[in-house]
Amino acid sequence: GRGVRGLGLARGAEVVPRATSRRALVTSIAVGEAALDLLLACGCELAGRPNYEHLQGEPFSVIARSFLPEPVAETAGVAKEALDRGDAALDRGEYDGAVKEFTFVLEVAPTEYKLCQRALLKRTEAYRAVGDREGAGRDFRKQWLWGRGLRWPGHYILSYVFLRPAFLPLDPEVEENEEQKRRGGGGLPLEGVLV
Repeated sequence: GRGVRGLGLARGAEVVPRATSRRALVTSIAVGEAALDLLLACGCELAGRPNYEHLQGEPFSVIARSFLPEPVAETAGVAKEALDRGDAALDRGEYDGAVKEFTFVLEVAPTEYKLCQRALLKRTEAYRAVGDREGAGRDFRKQWLWGRGLRWPGHYILSYVFLRPAFLPLDPEVEENEEQKRRGGGGLPLEGVLV
């Protein structure tokens, strides 16, 4: 038999309005995109953080706990002093000494995001000055990846963009356009393109 056109009803089938099934689809896509972004952010976080190789092979719960905020390291003051000494050595052109100081920062306070980011950036500069392209590239990649990890503010914006359609009311004009596409008209929807 024929169903009632436009309402998603069919004889002998469960009654599911098209707006409800569209809402479910929009919500599942939105949640999926946000989850994928979070997963990629966690991967960047793990790949970029210094001294987190000890997490390899650990259970998921240990790795997941490592993403939670940690108290300021007791050695943060020592790391800040080493960062200042490394900056001074870099300014004087003592690149080997600067590399040692920046490496010390990464070793004594590996969970201090801002200190480590600055140490990696400055150590990249020192490596470039002595012609160590491999070391400079390695540090740049770590700094870039960790910078795109969970602490990057852009993830809040992306989560908002991804999840927003799930909670907005469905637009009746969009519904009409979707009905026209189902009948054979229309092109690719712009909403299917990732940001």
